[in-house]
Amino acid sequence: MVKKKRVLLLLGGTLALFLSLAGTVYASNDSISFKFTVSPWQQNGKAAGGRYRQTTHPENPWKVKLNSSSEGSGTITRFWLEDASANNVSTSVDATQGLGPYYTNALTTASQKNSMVNRRE
Repeated sequence: MVKKKRVLLLLGGTLALFLSLAGTVYASNDSISFKFTVSPWQQNGKAAGGRYRQTTHPENPWKVKLNSSSEGSGTITRFWLEDASANNVSTSVDATQGLGPYYTNALTTASQKNSMVNRRE
């Protein structure tokens, strides 16, 4: 009887461990550099190439940090993600140079596809 209880406890513990791992989500907090040329009259700019957004969870945020700007300290720039067809696939975030990083969610349409960072000053 004692051996049967041990086996049941071991099986129950293994099942509980398996179920807790099945719900775990792993994400990286990468810092990928990119550079923009600022166009006059607040025209939109797009980072070349784009990056693949692997997640299927729109609540997994993306981040941006405006490290420097030729316009000087405290410059505020709006950033968002677009897909290859120039559709917005995230909410925008206003980043102040020297502060951040800033985090915001992507839309479900950003899941598992290449997304480009866009900006407007």
